[in-house]
Order: sequence, then structure tokens, then C-alpha cells
Amino acid sequence: MHMLNKLIVVFFFTCFAVIPAFAQSVDELLHEAAELMEAHNQEGALDLYLQVLEDNPEHYDALWNASLLHSTIGFRFEDENRQVEYYVRAQKLAEKAMELHGDSGHPYYVMAVAKGRMADHVGVNRRIELGHIIGELAKKAVELMPDHAPSWHLYGVWQSEVANVSRAERVAARFISGGLPDGTNEFAEEYLMKAKSLDGKSIIIRLDLARHFMRSGHDDRAIPVLEELLELEPRLIDDPDFLEEAKEYLRDLRG
Repeated sequence: MHMLNKLIVVFFFTCFAVIPAFAQSVDELLHEAAELMEAHNQEGALDLYLQVLEDNPEHYDALWNASLLHSTIGFRFEDENRQVEYYVRAQKLAEKAMELHGDSGHPYYVMAVAKGRMADHVGVNRRIELGHIIGELAKKAVELMPDHAPSWHLYGVWQSEVANVSRAERVAARFISGGLPDGTNEFAEEYLMKAKSLDGKSIIIRLDLARHFMRSGHDDRAIPVLEELLELEPRLIDDPDFLEEAKEYLRDLRG
């Protein structure tokens, strides 16, 4: 990172009369949210997940999906203040999901995503501190959800970024308790390949695998990954942008 909490009602018969209709209403909201996600309407889906949480503040699926959507939608804003506002909300929802559903993997995954987004808006010292936290969250997510491609993807990207940090961050880490997190290019490749094997049609997973090869000085290995990526059909809202980015990388690498 879990189930819907039942509303406690004083009258016994009223309880049995109300819960089925209420549960059906929640199911309808969740179904509609899933349909909106398929239609690339993330804002509409978020509104529905938040509606579920108004009356069901402990609902597992609504909590982690609302957190992830705050991170995803927030990333698209050009206004940095709005981005941070959404990331703060994402972390609060993820924290609640972890408190209530700590035996499931999604809460750890969405918290890692939220903190990863926030890391772009803090100084070097805080970013290194967050790096340790994000790594632990990603590790927990893959332990609890070994077949969840996005968690392996996130853990692989984290490994790659830690293994190839800038010189400034490496110097700064000497003065921070704990220093740099432990990350290697070998694990980065292994985890990204694991994610790719679990979701063979994901464009962003292949793009980040290519980015890893370029980041770690293996441009020759990035080229076939990008070529393979460009054969895929877009599925998600950001996929067309990722495809254009892949084309630019390929043009640069081919000279």
C-alpha cells in the first residue's frame, strides 16, 4: 500500500435495512471511478474516490487511489505551490492508508510515489533523507505485492537514481546521518526488467529502463529498448508524451 467499514447504527433493524443499499452505492461509485480512469478522466475519478471517503474514511481502495491520483494530477500543474499542495494531500491519504491497512502493499507504494514527487521540491539534504524513506517504502511494497509491476518499476527507478546521484549530492551526503542510501545499477536493471516482465505493454517502464541505461553510461543498450518501446500502443493518458520523449532520445543517441 482494507475493506469498507460498516456504519454503526443504533437501531438493529435500521442497520440491516441501510447497509446493503449503502454498500451498493459505494460499489457504483468505485465502478464509475474505474470507468473514468479508463477514459483518462483522472480528475473525475478522484472526485468519486473522495466522495467514497466522505462517508467511508477508512475505505482501502478509495484511500490509496485518491493518494496516487493526487500525486499524478499534481505533477501536471505548472504552479509549484499547487504541486506541493497536492503532494501533501497525497501523503496524508497514504499515511492514513498505512495506519489502517499496514498489512497491504498499495499504501507503501503510493506513499513512496508521493514522497518521490515531493523530493523535487526540497533541498539536497532533505532529498537525501527522503531517499532513504522512499527506498524502504518501495522495498516494503514489493515484499507485500511481488506481482505489482508499478512497485518494481518505482524501486528500479529509485535504485538507478541513487546509484547515479550527482556529485553535489554525493558530497552533501557525507554530512548527513546515514549518508547516501544503498542503490546499485545492477539492482536497478534487475528491478526494471522485473517490472517489464510483469507488464509487457507499459511504455513508461521501458522508457525508464532506457533512461537508466543512459544514466549509467550504456547508451548502446538504451537504443533497442527505445526502438521496442516505439512499437507499443499508448494506453495511459501520458503515453503519447512518453512516446515523443522516446523519439527524441533515439534521435540524440543515433546522432
